[in-house]
Order: sequence, then structure tokens, then C-alpha cells
Amino acid sequence: MAGHTDDVRRFCQVSQAEEQLLTSARRPVVLFEKRADDGPAPAETVAPGMAAYGFFLPYTPLHHLLLRDCGRPLVMTSGNLSDEPIAYRDDDAFERLAGIADGFLIHDRPIHIRVDDSVARAFREQPYPLRRARGYAPLPVTFAGSATQILAVGGHLKNTFCLTRGSRAFLSHHIGDLENLQTLRSLREGVAHLRELFALQPGLVAHDLHPDYLSTRFAREYATAQGLPTLAVQHHEAHIAAVVADAGYPGPVVGVAFDGAGYGPDGTIWGGEIFVGTAGRLTRAAHLAPFPLPGATPPCVSPGGWPSCCSTWCGPPPGRTTPGSSSGWQPLPNGTLWAEFLTP
Repeated sequence: MAGHTDDVRRFCQVSQAEEQLLTSARRPVVLFEKRADDGPAPAETVAPGMAAYGFFLPYTPLHHLLLRDCGRPLVMTSGNLSDEPIAYRDDDAFERLAGIADGFLIHDRPIHIRVDDSVARAFREQPYPLRRARGYAPLPVTFAGSATQILAVGGHLKNTFCLTRGSRAFLSHHIGDLENLQTLRSLREGVAHLRELFALQPGLVAHDLHPDYLSTRFAREYATAQGLPTLAVQHHEAHIAAVVADAGYPGPVVGVAFDGAGYGPDGTIWGGEIFVGTAGRLTRAAHLAPFPLPGATPPCVSPGGWPSCCSTWCGPPPGRTTPGSSSGWQPLPNGTLWAEFLTP
């Protein structure tokens, strides 16, 4: 956190669009490219190996007092342990953060609900939110609309949820990775808060197709308790539909999803998909060739999974010595890697 834009310029390159984003009333954390010269730099442990720094300006009176008295930028992080939500109640913070915090600065007014800082960057002089939270959520975004109010509970990682009414979609703040009870509790509290805040009564609960996601289990439990129908949506199809809705384009489109793994309706894990069609009516036109990955989920999210991926992708496909027109695979530079797309 820096007190002024000039403090940011000491460490980063700042464009006009980035400055406007930094100084906007929403006050997001803005990603800036590091300066290429030998100018001043923060401690080596701040964003090591990264090409960008994240800076934001004070957005509460307390922040202004801290920056005024310190006279220099402060390194800040969220008050939580890894994979856990922010500890926003004093007693919870004292218990969970005692091992990493030397002191606690508290207030006589309790915090009503936890909200992470938003993260954004400027691209081609336009603002692009990367994490939509404080300052942005729960302001609605518009879409084609639905006669039925919908609760969409999101995926497993980097979870957010959404409630709709008419053509407005009320997106939640960043919830986080649903890896433990604390984050699941944060999801439950967030849904209850937004329902009450906007007087919403969902008539349908949408969730990821994966049966073991905590968000899916929550959706089914919630729907059962409320007597509501559910709708399972394939992970990568949801990404394409979100982009189409955000652009306000009715389609048809060619949608490419390379965000990672997602449970498919055939019971296999999908990854690397090309879809054709419109939102809600997408056809899987092509996809990367599947391969076995021992160890189930852990190799997908840890560096230890890379050896298996590399061993699968190095050399030509089994029984194939020249590119085959039927599968559409093409050797990459120097012929050491191959990619095979399967089409119907």
C-alpha cells in the first residue's frame, strides 16, 4: 500500500489508464510492471521472481493515518492462513493468526462481513478486474436475463457465487478455494447475506458437474432444504458461457477453454476444450487427447504432476512417426513435443 501515486512510480511503470484505475473510488490492488532500470526496489522477499508488483492506495481513514505516520509504502497481506478465509472477527483472528502475527490492531466497531481486496490491471488502456471483490461486489452485472431467480454456487477453486434477478447478476466477493470447513462456512454466510441484502428468492440452484466439489454438495443440500431443483453445468462450458454473457454477444461462438481440469458428462476429467454453439447449447468440437495421471487430484495442482505431463507430451504419439491428418496433431518447434486434438 502506497500513500501516493508518486510512491508507486518509484518502483513501477505507471500508465495513464493504470493511474486512473489506482486512484478510482474502488481502490483495487493494481498490477504494475516493475521498472527496468536500477531504481529503488522493495525487499527481495516481496514478489520474488515476478515481473509485476501489486499496489493500492489507502481506502479507509485508518490507512491514511498509518501511511502518514510511516512515510513509506507498507507491505500488506490478507489476515488469513493459506487456503482459509479472512479472519474478520477479533476472537477468531486472535486464535487463528497467533502463530504468524506479533500484534493485532483492532477497532471498537465489529466488521459485518469479510471481503478481500479486488485485484485489477489495465490492458490496452482498459481496466480488467482479475479478482472482483471490495469496491466491485456485490454490484450487479447485466446479462440476457432469466424469468427464474438463480443461485449459482461456483466451482471449487477461487470460488465466487452468483444470485440473479431478471437481467441482473449479483456476483459475490471472492470466497477462495473450498478446501476446508472455514471456507465452506464463508460460502454459506455469503449466500445468506446476499439473499437478505437484495431480497432474493432463488427458484433454481446451479452447480458444477463434479459430484465431489464442496460447492456441489452445498448446492444439493441447499436445494433439498429449500425444495428447489438443481442444474449441473460442465466446468468449461460455464467458462465459455460466462465470456459470452460478459461480452453481451448472443453467438454462435467458437469457445476455447484451457483453464485446467473439469469433470465431463462422460465421467472423465476434461481439459483443453474447443466448443461450438451458443451459451447453454455448446457442442464439444475438439479436445486434447486424454492421458492417465497417477495420483488423482494432487498431481493436477502441485509441481509434482509435471513429470507425468512431460513424459506424456514428449516424443511422437504412440505408433505415430509422422503427423496424422485424421487427428490434427502437429509437432511443435524442434519436434520434441506434440499436441493431439481429438475430433468427433
